[in-house]
Amino acid sequence: MKEKLYDYLVNNNSQVGVLKTVEILLFTVLVAAIIFFTYRYTYIGVMYNRKFNVSLVMLCVITAMVMIVIGSNIALSLGMVGALSIVRFRTAIKDSRDTMYIFWSICAGICCGTQSYMIALIGTIFLALIAIFFSFGKFGYESRYVLIIRATRNHEEEIMQTIFQTFKDSQMKAKNTRENQLELVYQIQLKRSDDKGIVQKLYDIDGVNTVNLVAQNGETIG
Repeated sequence: MKEKLYDYLVNNNSQVGVLKTVEILLFTVLVAAIIFFTYRYTYIGVMYNRKFNVSLVMLCVITAMVMIVIGSNIALSLGMVGALSIVRFRTAIKDSRDTMYIFWSICAGICCGTQSYMIALIGTIFLALIAIFFSFGKFGYESRYVLIIRATRNHEEEIMQTIFQTFKDSQMKAKNTRENQLELVYQIQLKRSDDKGIVQKLYDIDGVNTVNLVAQNGETIG
């Protein structure tokens, strides 16, 4: 019994030839390219990080390579788990969507590495359509902004009237005053593309020194 178990653990290998390996890796790159362009198209942050997007492609290919090596070799798979358990990833993921893309790349690499091409392709296209669908229209990401205005106090009424006329549902969150200086903090929602012209409207008012329009995702305009 022990000899049979030892023979199974040591000799049960799935041999993958050169052509099959190339086939798997090429298909993995194809799937990873879909992930790459989906991330690029749906990205809405302050600064697009191309290095992170390229790393998603590399992660997908690396995962496929690991799955090719492991195959059905249980002993090798256990050793690989032990080796990977000592790896520590110190990079903090600030956006939850980035975490989703990392898991997406890993799962796609696993599917490709095990030659489950149909699952990898259909799953990747399905996830890409979901990501694109929720990235625009009324299902898009949050469009609420924090509007911060610094100006002289004698123009307070004119500033407040301009904001109210432009955004009926605006909410004042803070009002700070010091001598002749005034700071107003509003929460607004941009519903039209031309709403961002509020920055120029406010600058046209005499006494306005600084206007900042900050999105909840960290994007700054003005």
